[in-house]
Amino acid sequence: MADTVGELINQYRSDPHSSFSKISYAVRIKHERLLARIVRERGQVSLQKLRVRDLIVWHEAWLGNGKIATAHALITRLRVVFRFGAAILEDQECRWLVNALGEVRFEKPSLRNQQMSSEQAKAIRVKAHTWFGWYSIALVQALQFELGLSQRAVIGEWVPISEHSSQSDVKRTTDRREEKWVSGLRWSDLDENFILRPTFGRRRQQIEFDLRTKRMIMEELALYSQTPISKLTRLDLPISGPMICNDTSGLPFSTSEFRRKWRKVADRAGVPKNITNKDSNKLASPKQ
Repeated sequence: MADTVGELINQYRSDPHSSFSKISYAVRIKHERLLARIVRERGQVSLQKLRVRDLIVWHEAWLGNGKIATAHALITRLRVVFRFGAAILEDQECRWLVNALGEVRFEKPSLRNQQMSSEQAKAIRVKAHTWFGWYSIALVQALQFELGLSQRAVIGEWVPISEHSSQSDVKRTTDRREEKWVSGLRWSDLDENFILRPTFGRRRQQIEFDLRTKRMIMEELALYSQTPISKLTRLDLPISGPMICNDTSGLPFSTSEFRRKWRKVADRAGVPKNITNKDSNKLASPKQ
């Protein structure tokens, strides 16, 4: 049984029945950074002596100079870790902390209310083509804006080859490790009638989109295939492989590379800094 906050977090990260092992690689890395900070700053604190008043003090310290999102994220990770201790480890101290925290309300970050306009989406697509020659950026913008998909759902992500959650036939070797590409759109998701059927999430939920009703996307597919939109057929497009690849390398984008290039195009298109790629989702996004 864990005696300290640090020991409890280590068990949460290593236990096969923990929710930590079931979240996606990108989310797990983000949560790992938060957990590492908690261990570094509060890991030696005894669970038996920990009280809710202490957690309120921690939150105030993390809040610092208006860092509401960071403080909320750290407290949220602690709630999850305590629930793990209560449910999986059957720890009485964790059970008490879960119940006590249920009575406390911490300040939450305000929800983003920014939304990209169709004019901004079009400007990004135009500049991606005319200024940079990045057809892939323009296609991603169209897919996100008209289908309400997240960036990761469209471009996918590179994960270590050892990740067991997903299989992939697209691999690469970097200076650090061997990686595989997962989660993004594939040409095989698109049928002869331009019906796109990608799958999302651990439950492999499939969602259907009729691209013939999406003007931006059809324009980008026509440009991609160098075929007039009125004559475009499924045969003019690839049969398999990732739908989105870096125009330079021919491989799927890394998350950081895509974000960097998208911002360059958005700046050139005159899109304000407060509009980010996350604001591309014109429609309500499916669970991805």
